[in-house]
Amino acid sequence: MTCPFLKETQVRYCQSAAFRKMIPLASSGHAEEKCSSPKYPSCAVYREQAAEQTGGLCPYLRESLMQYCGAAPVAKFVPYSESLLSRCGNDGHRYCELYLGMAHPNARAGNADEIPLPDWLNYSTNHMWLDVTEDGVCHAGIDAFLGRALGKVERIGYVWTKGRHRPAAVLTVGGLEMELVFPNPLLLTGCNLYLRADPARLTAEPYTGGWLFEGVPSPETTVDLLSAAEARQWMDREQVRINEFLQQLQGGTGDSVSLADGGSFAPAMMRKLEREQMRALFLEFFSPYASGKSEL
Repeated sequence: MTCPFLKETQVRYCQSAAFRKMIPLASSGHAEEKCSSPKYPSCAVYREQAAEQTGGLCPYLRESLMQYCGAAPVAKFVPYSESLLSRCGNDGHRYCELYLGMAHPNARAGNADEIPLPDWLNYSTNHMWLDVTEDGVCHAGIDAFLGRALGKVERIGYVWTKGRHRPAAVLTVGGLEMELVFPNPLLLTGCNLYLRADPARLTAEPYTGGWLFEGVPSPETTVDLLSAAEARQWMDREQVRINEFLQQLQGGTGDSVSLADGGSFAPAMMRKLEREQMRALFLEFFSPYASGKSEL
């Protein structure tokens, strides 16, 4: 599916100009344009490499079908064939900053004890998600359970930005660096570099503007991931398990600093733990070694 803001138009341009200025047909033909009028022989570019005059149109005038983003403040024209290779021409547009800013999509879906779990995603047992579209692209990020536990993230760095890897990012929370790794390999084509300037979006918008990785999936990429239905049942068990783990960390006190009313852990609870407690909880639930620890 193409982006709803993707537009197309026919443009004219000068084949011989050093800088190729695209003029939409809707804007061409005004008084200052010489290319499509008998005045073109007076053009300096034409005179430098004059060809045989061909009547009312300059022989160097060309037309082409272009596409552009209707949400961008300045239109950048892209040849029709090339735009199909960008995220504008596939489902990847759902993670574009311009699309998110203009369309304001939401991720309303099922949930597990107040933890949102969009139905169209698959989930890993270290609390990451994967979105594989019919167009052959994929995106990955953290789920709302991990986002709730982390709270404010101070910094985000990427281990790789291109190539075939298990995508990894280093998150800094409360001064502690934690390496977050998607458990399966994919061909990484890009990362959400906007998060380096605004890391708060990682946890505030985990399923939209807070995505981490973009790439091309292989058969290995979806191995052992959970469907949304499976993830809801698993997430209910994770809620119980993390509350029990927190009580053990705090000596069985059930401290309200870490536990919220209703049995669910408090938002940003990792920042309220001691440094070694934070490390232990991250390794248990969110590190790549957390995969498969709870019974599925």
